[in-house]
Amino acid sequence: MSGGKDSIAMLLQVLETIPRELVIAHHQIVLEDWPGTVEYCETVCRRLGVPLYCTQATYSGYECLECHHRYLISCATLSIPWCRACGSRQAKYLRQVESVLDLVEWRQAWPSLSVRFCTSYFKRDNFNSWARAHAQLLGDHPVICLGERALESRGRAKLPVWRERSGLKQGWMHEWRPVLCWRRIEVFQKMRAYRVEPHYCYELQGMTQKDMYETDVEGDSRMSCVMCFLKSPEQLRTGYYTQEGRAVMERASAIEAETGHTIQHGHALADMLA
Repeated sequence: MSGGKDSIAMLLQVLETIPRELVIAHHQIVLEDWPGTVEYCETVCRRLGVPLYCTQATYSGYECLECHHRYLISCATLSIPWCRACGSRQAKYLRQVESVLDLVEWRQAWPSLSVRFCTSYFKRDNFNSWARAHAQLLGDHPVICLGERALESRGRAKLPVWRERSGLKQGWMHEWRPVLCWRRIEVFQKMRAYRVEPHYCYELQGMTQKDMYETDVEGDSRMSCVMCFLKSPEQLRTGYYTQEGRAVMERASAIEAETGHTIQHGHALADMLA
């Protein structure tokens, strides 16, 4: 549950399908999300009577003293530093990585469609670590329900409604995408039927009530991170010119200037915000 419209509609659809006592929600805290997102998720879950668990991925960065390879270790694993390049356990601690922008600084590069390390580090791997630690709570055959929709992108259009969850014990957990075939207007209308107000970021980015509940088109405002590399220049500018998004965008601009690597191929954030 990210707090975005699709994840809320997914949760509502799950509650119509599965006994409420078998449902829990999990939110992965990302510091570049719109401020107040955690509180929004807490409010929605409290109203729906669904227990909510929140986790934030954190990593420790090291440099191998033998081969000087730099690497990250998840703080959730409590592992002893170990260099996969040469096998040495002699390492120097460099820094903590607690956010997407921390990770961009560490890698000196932005994520891309082919290397979406923001998703792998702060969403997929974070949830899998939490699931392993809470195996007793989740039971013998848990199902993770996801709010991805096929009409959002070509990549999501290729996703199956049901499959085994990767990165975990074989056969233990499966993925279910109950709103994969839904249209955007169906998502907003499902929320309205339950009187769940959408996250404030949609209205802040220019969506009207008519856009949400009456206009049957795809696209428009995204929730995601304030400075998500998938956003259009117009969406990035909108985030920059809001009080809520300004701090994230300013740090992103500073990192882009520092690394010399642009947020989108051939398009500098500084130029898009001008």
